Amino acid sequence: MKKYFLFIWLAFEMFAKGYGQNVKKNLDLIIVIDENIVVGTIASVQIELKYERSKEIIDASYYPGNLSITENNYIKLISDSTKSIKLRFIYYEYAGQDQTTYNYEIELRREWIEDYFNILRVYNLKKQKYKGKYSPNEVGKNYAYEIVTPSHSFRLIESKN
Repeated sequence: MKKYFLFIWLAFEMFAKGYGQNVKKNLDLIIVIDENIVVGTIASVQIELKYERSKEIIDASYYPGNLSITENNYIKLISDSTKSIKLRFIYYEYAGQDQTTYNYEIELRREWIEDYFNILRVYNLKKQKYKGKYSPNEVGKNYAYEIVTPSHSFRLIESKN
């Protein structure tokens, strides 16, 4: 009888540990690219975490208003040992039969992630509408971005031409 209870207890422990690793943490995030809310046109969503001497890539999923990662990865994301956080994804733009692909890499801050929600606005500087209006956040990039949260904002300054 003791073996039976021990077996049940071990099976429960294994199930609980496996289930715990798959529990999802949903972060409220809205991605807006060129003034349009992204709906089904992004793929390969990843978060790169850099530590003192190493880095780690975390897979994530996104649908409008929600960035989803595992609970364990969320703990790593907000850990003090994490030195930098980058959200990476591929954006697909369609014009008739033509498809254009853009790779975006957005620097995030821990305090933004811990906030209630985030609105990420990305502007493609190759497009005439934004070409002289904004400067890229990083040298060599063809896009600019800003993030708004309830308690923090990282806004772009428009160039005067």
